[in-house]
Amino acid sequence: MKPGEQEPVTILAHALALNALHGPGPWPDGGHPLPDEPPRPGEDEIFMPSVVLDGVRTHHFGTAPPASAVEETVGLLEAPTPLPRLHEFLARQSAVDLADALVTELRARDLPRRHLHRTARHLVEHGTARDTVKLGIVLLGECGDEHDRELLLLLGTLEEFTLYAVVALVKTQPDRERAAYELAQRVKDWGRIHAVERLKGTNDPEIKAWLLREGFRNGIMNEYLAHLAATTGDLYTALLEPEVDQALLEGAGAILVALALGGPAEEMSDYADAVPALHRYAELAGTARPTLAMLDHLLTIRRCALRPDSGVAWPAGEPEQLTRRYKELLARPVWRKLVLARLSEPHDTGPYRFTLALSCAGRLGMPVLPQALRYLEEAPFDAYAWQGTVSHADGETISSVIALAMRVLPLDTITGAPARSHGFSPEHAPDHALGAIINGLDQHPGAGLELLRLSLSARVTSTRRRAFQVLTTWPAENRPSRLRAWISAAAAAEPDSRLREEMQVFLTG
Repeated sequence: MKPGEQEPVTILAHALALNALHGPGPWPDGGHPLPDEPPRPGEDEIFMPSVVLDGVRTHHFGTAPPASAVEETVGLLEAPTPLPRLHEFLARQSAVDLADALVTELRARDLPRRHLHRTARHLVEHGTARDTVKLGIVLLGECGDEHDRELLLLLGTLEEFTLYAVVALVKTQPDRERAAYELAQRVKDWGRIHAVERLKGTNDPEIKAWLLREGFRNGIMNEYLAHLAATTGDLYTALLEPEVDQALLEGAGAILVALALGGPAEEMSDYADAVPALHRYAELAGTARPTLAMLDHLLTIRRCALRPDSGVAWPAGEPEQLTRRYKELLARPVWRKLVLARLSEPHDTGPYRFTLALSCAGRLGMPVLPQALRYLEEAPFDAYAWQGTVSHADGETISSVIALAMRVLPLDTITGAPARSHGFSPEHAPDHALGAIINGLDQHPGAGLELLRLSLSARVTSTRRRAFQVLTTWPAENRPSRLRAWISAAAAAEPDSRLREEMQVFLTG
């Protein structure tokens, strides 16, 4: 260390501090920022945190470390290497790439267990770099025991380390399912995904019940865990119980929606009980207390799951029978009354509930544009509400939506100074609202010309690009007479070289 520099904070000290402040977890932002947080690029540059990279790599791309890194790591562990040197070396490695190959090599070498455990504990307890601590946890998974449980749970509550900690817990703890379950409840994003995946196939009744009500939920995509929850949790059997509680019914709806949407994991076509579960859910929804979330689930299932081309192995008469059942269920007047009640009291229901009600109204074919405009008058930066409102408008009413946008959005601030900006920072909420509006104008040729002209000089690049795309893809008869002049002026001021080239191609084409 140089004179005047402070001793770096260990990852463990950071976890202990969060535990003292917030209890066993989940912790705010998954425990981020960590003490070794690298300098981030500018607020408008794309940045992917390492916890996200680890999740994406392990689920979609795989890992492949250089053979030299594995050899050198094992060589340092075999030799009497000073621990500071080992720490510095491991800090320069990619733990997610190195972990599996390192374990394979360690098992082939058969290092003394006591020496390996002492080294692993030192790296985990004194490490100040995330990859050093991750690899320390990997080592602990090979040589640890029940005495390491609390340390692994504590560090695993940091989402950055959950993957490594839950693997180590499963390897070292006599009650490995309960250990993984405890950790899964302490995290909510990628950590939840990693931990719940280690619960696949459990027969523990408590864990199965939790999977169906809460365990599949995560801040990334419920689709990652929905199939695991439906199969390991035995969703269909649970729905056949004489008494189905509200939490289970809500969880079932969300699981079926995630399966219907499909995505990065198994989906409805992979779920053997899809048809009976969909029938039983409709039966229960028909007698349960109606909620906005249930309505959203029913509408999404009808749209996404009940298609002949959904990939489900439909029995004879399906999905026609299910389609009729869901259609009749959704025709009940209670749903429209519920939607109108939520839309008439936006401040009591909150922004999310309002936009959810607006989305449900659109799918039910309800004319609710007046309620949407009243809400946006007081919440002009709600991009989701603008998106839903534009989709509700027709050729006659879109002018009212555009007029409101021109009046309530701070166009003087968010247009007129184009920049190379992705609009990631919180102050860009009005930019996202503007983008949501113009994104739907391709369905309204000739509408919102002045708003689109201003959007060609928006401060966020994606807004400028979308305005350009809308204006240049409308039918020729709907384009403004001065379109070429607008695009020429925009190209002259455009800071993004790719968009500028697209504009120039249009002008010369």
